[in-house]
Amino acid sequence: MQKYTSHYSQMSFDGFFFARLDFADKDKRLKNKNMEEVWHGSSSLGADADLFYGALFHHYDAPEGFCFDMSCNDQPIQDDPNLFDYNVDQKVNDFLKFVRGQAKSFRTNHTILTMGSDFQYENANLWYKNLDKLIKYVNAKENETKVHVLYSTPSCYTYNVNKAGIKWSTKSDDFFPYANSPHSFWSGYFTSRPALKRYVRQSNNWLQ
Repeated sequence: MQKYTSHYSQMSFDGFFFARLDFADKDKRLKNKNMEEVWHGSSSLGADADLFYGALFHHYDAPEGFCFDMSCNDQPIQDDPNLFDYNVDQKVNDFLKFVRGQAKSFRTNHTILTMGSDFQYENANLWYKNLDKLIKYVNAKENETKVHVLYSTPSCYTYNVNKAGIKWSTKSDDFFPYANSPHSFWSGYFTSRPALKRYVRQSNNWLQ
């Protein structure tokens, strides 16, 4: 993956965010608060190949209990007090608990949250209807909780995180082969296609 860092930096990317990294590496990064760093992509190119990167906290999924797609079983936000399953207070508290838990592993007061997953937003209206409510009711308690939620982009997040004045740790090597649990490495994921794998390996050698 390191080669992409160098390429992205030379293409004027400001940041690179990804979800899949070795579970043991991730556990260590969460404890040490280095989920975000500056990656030295090339020893020969120096700073021209440096890139800010971030490993996502909760894969690229929504927090547990906040999946609002038609294929999800999570309860929607019910904000009519006359409903028997009115749940605004519970949803806000659950959301704040997740956000604060995530914030413990990052170094600024900005938190990037992914909302969605594979094959979702089949019903985008359902998603945004609930996200609008979530933002409204979380921000209604901002003076008390000091948490403000907004729709954002990776570019906006990168800009604000780097304005925080943090001296970031650095990385100059590549990541471990991806494993999502013990003895569950993904490095042989395409071994059923040996010809394709050889072609990719040769192509990568030429690219490098």
